[in-house]
Amino acid sequence: MVGREDYFKNYYQDNKKKIIGRANKDYKTNRKKRLTSHHKYYKDNREVILAKAKQKSLAFRGHAYSIWSAVKKYAHKWHLPCCTFEEFYDQWTSDDPTYDQLYKDWVDSEYNEYLSPVVMRSVKKNGYVPENLKWDIKKNYSWWNEDSAIFKEVSNRIEGQQKERNQRNKEWRKKVREQWKAKQKEKNK
Repeated sequence: MVGREDYFKNYYQDNKKKIIGRANKDYKTNRKKRLTSHHKYYKDNREVILAKAKQKSLAFRGHAYSIWSAVKKYAHKWHLPCCTFEEFYDQWTSDDPTYDQLYKDWVDSEYNEYLSPVVMRSVKKNGYVPENLKWDIKKNYSWWNEDSAIFKEVSNRIEGQQKERNQRNKEWRKKVREQWKAKQKEKNK
């Protein structure tokens, strides 16, 4: 006798086209209702959905793999030597206590962006090889840390002030020009 789970697996395999066809037909007839419910669900659960997706991607490939794939992209772009993932992970990351501690702290901080582990090169031209790399956190580098957000805020504020000043200068120049024209008219009379 076949169990319930096996029965449904077999039934699905035998009738896959019919089942998918019925689901597509139902979706087409109730499309607006389906899209509205999907949209409402996403709006209500957006943070949870994104957190689960992040966890799933990290669990599937691992944090070290995502770091290595970014490193590989930059190495290729800048024509620098780069190690394989096996060298990166097996020879260097898997038994590195620094990485383990940084990753644990990052997870404990509920994935704070600035506490994320990153790979830094000791000598830039030597590329991304294990002998030239070290682990650190994102916050320790000026182009990634909180200061960059403050810098952007200050630059936007200064830009706004400059636009305002330029606008005032235009009005002032226009006023001076009109006064000068008025004086010229008076002289010519």
